[in-house]
Amino acid sequence: MSFRKSGWICAVLAVVFLLEGVSFAQKEPLEVGDRLEAFSLEDQHGEEHRLGPDIRVILYSRDRKGGSVMSDAMEGRDGAFLTARGIAYVNDISAMPSLVTRLFAVPAMRRRPYPILLDREGDLTARFPDRSDSATLILLNDSTLISIEYIDDSSELGARLDALKPESGDLGQPD
Repeated sequence: MSFRKSGWICAVLAVVFLLEGVSFAQKEPLEVGDRLEAFSLEDQHGEEHRLGPDIRVILYSRDRKGGSVMSDAMEGRDGAFLTARGIAYVNDISAMPSLVTRLFAVPAMRRRPYPILLDREGDLTARFPDRSDSATLILLNDSTLISIEYIDDSSELGARLDALKPESGDLGQPD
């Protein structure tokens, strides 16, 4: 192999490793103090919802158990409950097989009386913090993360949601 060819190979490899490093840096989970850029997701009915500065809380899950914690905590609550408190209920369903999503999961979600925002590709919520088997409660102030909580008990999550005061600006954070 000539020096010229090996030089090109080294340059290409360096660019690949550099790009991989950049992609890893972009996938770091959001942390307290980070700003969340506005984006839109469709709900289970195909309606688009924009998550911007008016969203005070994101209730999020990436796995089935966390999703169950969230749906159980929402029992008896509806879309008005979420809207009054500035809560966006978000599920990353990208890992779910498309057949299961289309035939079972989304039709079941359509029976819920509140919007469930769905990240079907996983790209928009890729940096959302999460913990296996837990719901993530992300508190925001003008799109800046002020608190991240992981809750694995639906009763505890329900109580936490009830502590959020409607439109008062008080997020009911524990002292």
